[in-house]
Amino acid sequence: MGELERYVIRYGQDRENLSGEIMVNGAGVDSDMSYVVDNLGAGTWYFTIQVQDTAGLLSDPSDPVSKTIQS
Repeated sequence: MGELERYVIRYGQDRENLSGEIMVNGAGVDSDMSYVVDNLGAGTWYFTIQVQDTAGLLSDPSDPVSKTIQS
């Protein structure tokens, strides 16, 4: 991969169909990175992350991780 450009976070409540997508610019910057996904309803949510380079190439998605939100 070339110069890193952004992170792509995919999320949803169906592990096989992560329909939400967030693009976080600044992947090439050396810093601690965190991102908060707001307004998630109750239930279990799944997330993956990918890195996109300046040529538009995407890494493979990470293994899904989950977070359960109580009502």
